[in-house]
Amino acid sequence: MAEKSKTPIQENQMHRWRLLAEFNEHLAKAGTDTPLHSSWEDPQRQLKIADYLSLFLLGVFNPVVHSMRGLCQASHLPRVQELACRRPVSRGSFSQAQTVTDPALLKQVYDALALQVAGRRSAPPPAANPQARLMQIVDSTLWYALPRMHWALWRKQHGTQRALRLHVKFQVADNMPAQCSITEGRRCERLEWEAMTQPGEFYVGDRYYGEDYSLLGRLMDKGCSFAVRLRSDAQWVVEAELPVEAAAAANVIWQGWVRLGKAGIGPRVRVVRILAQEEQLLVATNLTELEMSAELVSLCYRQRWQVELFFRWLKHIMGANHWLAESREGVSIQIYLTLIAAQLLMLFSGQRPNRRALELLQFMVMGWATPEEVVALLKKQPAKSQKKSA
Repeated sequence: MAEKSKTPIQENQMHRWRLLAEFNEHLAKAGTDTPLHSSWEDPQRQLKIADYLSLFLLGVFNPVVHSMRGLCQASHLPRVQELACRRPVSRGSFSQAQTVTDPALLKQVYDALALQVAGRRSAPPPAANPQARLMQIVDSTLWYALPRMHWALWRKQHGTQRALRLHVKFQVADNMPAQCSITEGRRCERLEWEAMTQPGEFYVGDRYYGEDYSLLGRLMDKGCSFAVRLRSDAQWVVEAELPVEAAAAANVIWQGWVRLGKAGIGPRVRVVRILAQEEQLLVATNLTELEMSAELVSLCYRQRWQVELFFRWLKHIMGANHWLAESREGVSIQIYLTLIAAQLLMLFSGQRPNRRALELLQFMVMGWATPEEVVALLKKQPAKSQKKSA
């Protein structure tokens, strides 16, 4: 009832949505490799997948629309039809479309955009350590689901809890995920990490990822490198102690090659003991001292907090904390579209937008600013932030 009493959305609130064209170009490319559900080709279906996803993306990013009902109302505006959906969309059609849309299609769009963003990265200095420069932080975050979202069963604690989980490989150089997947909350983070690993990549993870020694061995056999934290009660058999004088500035107090496990039958790794403010951190890596010094291992692990800032940004700045859909597919579509919107904004502005930058872009969407004015203001923001930090 409260939704019906809101002031109808006006057409002048919806124009200047330039990023939809970029999204549709990537969607068309992804559609050639990912087969669509056969019902999209049914001549009786008037809503096309590009129209459905473009309208959904409008709802993810636009500052005016906050519900599926509002999106369907906006679809009656001629300007919205011109840029997004081409025809009015009923709530029934919008709701049913999520059941025949494969989120893998959007994952392919996201991966293509991630590569495009990475391609615009400035070339690193030749002396930079390649592992540290291209490291990926592995982690996941939870979204609590509504009680009626039965598919998202997580655990039974204080009743039955439901949640879904976003798993990411966070590229520090781009400040955005290089790869991601969405599962129900009870999906094991370590299993999802193993499924996403690629030979030659370097990963940084917290102590949950370092609990399974057999997994670390399989990653080594696969050709992956890592620096993951171990539990404080981790056990191993020391094979060789290494000097730490050169790494004292990074609070490294011990390092050595060990065999993990009480009996020393686990994988052979180098353990670096780091003195933190309140505890000692144990970080295991399979890289040698020549490939990555103990000081650099410490510095790389300290970068792990960046993924937590990304999760906070995604939920509170990009607004990915209110569901426009409640099915497994619908929720996955919404999260992927939010990540896609973030990548499009990276391409548009050259940086991951903060709250002020996002407000500028929303002013452009609403017609209160031109793209040229927004770009000019966005270019001023890094200089201000550097001046403050100095």
